[in-house]
Amino acid sequence: MKREMLLFSILIFVFFAYSVMAQETECAEGDEICKINKAHSCIEDQINDKGCSGLSSEERVFSLLAVGECKNEVKDDSKLMSDVKFTAQAVLALKNSGSSVSEEKSWLISQNRTSTGLNWFLEIESPEATKCSVSYSGSNQVNFGDDKKITSLSGGSCLRPAHGGYWLEVSPDCYDEEFTISCDKQFLTTFLYKKQGSDTIFVSESTHSASSEGTTEEKVNSFCFGQGNSCNYEATLWTALVLSSLGEDITPYLSYLIVMVEDNGDLFPEAFLYYLTGNTDFRNQLLSKQVNNKWWISLNDRYYGTALALFALQFEEPQQKTDSVDWLFNEAQNEDGCWDSGNIRNTAFVSYSLSPKILSTDSEEGGGIDCESAGYSCTSQINCVGDVLSGYSCSGAFVCCTAKKTLTCSEQGGEICNSNQNCIGVGSLTVGASDLSLGQLCCLKGVCQEPQSTSSACELAGGICRVNGCLENEGETFEACDFSSDVCCIQKPQKETSYFWIWILGFLIILVILAIVFRDKLRLYWIRIKSKFRGSKSPARMGPGFPPATPPIHRAIPGRGKPLLRRIIPHQQRRRISRTVPRARAKGEIDEVLKKLKEMSK
Repeated sequence: MKREMLLFSILIFVFFAYSVMAQETECAEGDEICKINKAHSCIEDQINDKGCSGLSSEERVFSLLAVGECKNEVKDDSKLMSDVKFTAQAVLALKNSGSSVSEEKSWLISQNRTSTGLNWFLEIESPEATKCSVSYSGSNQVNFGDDKKITSLSGGSCLRPAHGGYWLEVSPDCYDEEFTISCDKQFLTTFLYKKQGSDTIFVSESTHSASSEGTTEEKVNSFCFGQGNSCNYEATLWTALVLSSLGEDITPYLSYLIVMVEDNGDLFPEAFLYYLTGNTDFRNQLLSKQVNNKWWISLNDRYYGTALALFALQFEEPQQKTDSVDWLFNEAQNEDGCWDSGNIRNTAFVSYSLSPKILSTDSEEGGGIDCESAGYSCTSQINCVGDVLSGYSCSGAFVCCTAKKTLTCSEQGGEICNSNQNCIGVGSLTVGASDLSLGQLCCLKGVCQEPQSTSSACELAGGICRVNGCLENEGETFEACDFSSDVCCIQKPQKETSYFWIWILGFLIILVILAIVFRDKLRLYWIRIKSKFRGSKSPARMGPGFPPATPPIHRAIPGRGKPLLRRIIPHQQRRRISRTVPRARAKGEIDEVLKKLKEMSK
């Protein structure tokens, strides 16, 4: 009994201690550093449980990127320098951990190939009629009229009239050719391109001009990455991103990536393209794809998609990013610190995009001085309008730049809203701009209007209308929303943390321990308490023979004169009955009786 009680006490004490420790390890609301550290701890715990050898190739890469684990396993992976996408991701992670990646970079560049699925057009434009010659391994003579249309074309087979006679289509067999153009009037040349079967035309950013009899040179410069003879869009996205971080010119890959956006929407290419180009159109498309003001989706995965968006927005703070971070920390993060039920890849990528850290800066690609701390800007290669500083370090695929590109609201095609106005309209967005004052917004695809009181009954009651049901800390109410399919959710009252029952539990544990130690003395006190209840007597009852409490009654009989008198017989005392007490037997007689009884029992 003693052993069982002691074991029970120890179990209760352990439970009490664990409860207190659990309370102490909870992150305070708004403590994002604590929550990031919990995510890192969760990743490291899973790596300790499974071992790096027990992780998939992708899990190893993102674990290395986020917490610096599994470097050797990534270097020894059979996919390194055999699979383009994996190698690109590995280069990003190895670079961030301080390893040299020159060999892997050279292998990646060697895997490029001429992009497929695009049609290319040579445009020659002059303010007046002109005669031009186009030289390559062959040659063509082409004349243009005052209306800029082709009037005649002769010569080689690489060019033919297209688009109503305004452009020259380049044969796919001649994409490797370099074209030299000369005209007898002032002119300019450029390339245009489109996806096969599409009507959307894209203009190359590279334009050349020359005076009469001068020359320009143009060459189809469009490449992709992939296995075999075909292009792989996702592999090209990752490789272009990594090569940009290593200072390589990624312009030859942009035409293929831009043209094929519509066919690869599930990969969320806008996040990559905004990072690669800095183009505000891609930024606006990226922001507009946020779902429920919380997450983005890539490959049907909202955590992976959100990580991609946050990666591209690492050095920006639009409202969409703030909303997404709030969702990740306050709604989506598990108690153990991971996201997506402990998915290592997603947790590592999300935590890195939220708070990238440089694990080492000893490699030949980076320096030891933090770029932002030194007063410079971390940005993508293409957004750097100053000098790229090789002696400074930035996280991930960003480079350190003396000055990065900043755009005004009008340059982004937006309208500035004052502090008392909202950006209203279908598909409207608010973005940052260099010419905004305190409280102002840059409104894209919308108009600036003063807010009107159009709140729903749910919002007036302090609730939030949600599409997919209420959250765990919310309760559904009957208040109406603007859309009948929405549900009105109101925050449940939060229970304040109380230590009352913890103290009660601790007090009971102490009592149990004291009871075990002083059990002998307590037993004596218990016996004394019980004995006090055994000496009580029941009240005495009155015996017979007592006179009645009321005097005799004289009753009158109706119809007769005098009442009859009842004779009262005086009380007679009870005689005492004498009893004869038997005399005591002699000792010999008693022995005789006992002897006879013993014989009878035989």
